[in-house]
Amino acid sequence: MSDYLHCENTPILETPRLLLRPPVPADAADLSEWLGLDEIYTYWGRKASGGEKNPEALFIDPRPHVKRKPNPDYNWMLVLKDTGKVIGQLEIFNVENGRMADVGYRVHPALWGQGITTEALRRAIRYAFEETTLQRLNASADVRNIGSNRVLEKCGFLREGTVRQGKMVSTYCDYHIYGLLRSDLSAG
Repeated sequence: MSDYLHCENTPILETPRLLLRPPVPADAADLSEWLGLDEIYTYWGRKASGGEKNPEALFIDPRPHVKRKPNPDYNWMLVLKDTGKVIGQLEIFNVENGRMADVGYRVHPALWGQGITTEALRRAIRYAFEETTLQRLNASADVRNIGSNRVLEKCGFLREGTVRQGKMVSTYCDYHIYGLLRSDLSAG
């Protein structure tokens, strides 16, 4: 997941409890309440970055003079409809040739176990396979991260293997590799 939040093609999506929308600088206040918390990074493969500890920095282009190619990734803030608070983030990133991409997510720890990530991910998957050319979504999760593995499986991802003592971001651990194909959804 990227440190600089720009997402010119991310649409607004809805679920019963959530609004999934592109990030805006005003989100920094809500993000500062939870994005830098250590427990979010227990199985992330690294510690929180400087931007994650100081979310206002995530909205500052570190190289404004560089002309950027359009970013094919999707980056959603997860907003609780009843409070308007940003309580999570979900990305479809590393989009490759419009055909496959990776999925990543994180949610305020106070809301873990309430089905919020599953609800958001299901909606993002539906968007990816109904409204884009994506044919495959990839994900990985530390084997010890029971919650994240469960979310992926509830959303239809198939465990395709386990990497033993592989490098996940900047740490070595055992982690599961998951995949979900557009055809998996139409077959199920």
